[in-house]
Amino acid sequence: MGDTVERNQPLVEVETTKSAVELPSPQAGTVVRVHGEPGDVVKVGDPLIVFEVPDNTAGIVGTVPEERAPKRRVRLSLGSDDD
Repeated sequence: MGDTVERNQPLVEVETTKSAVELPSPQAGTVVRVHGEPGDVVKVGDPLIVFEVPDNTAGIVGTVPEERAPKRRVRLSLGSDDD
């Protein structure tokens, strides 16, 4: 805690049953809280690290799905060859 990190700096290594992956920091800032200790099991979706970032760089990390109106569906049928 209290460490300053740069964006994309290697931050933590996550191990699964199939592989180990090093995750980069999504933000530049100061580490305020670390959820867990080395060797702890953390559930997928649970927070790993809390950052303190300058106000002008704060925001959502990643992408937010864009809600779009459903596309109009049209049923096509082939005409009969009875002509």
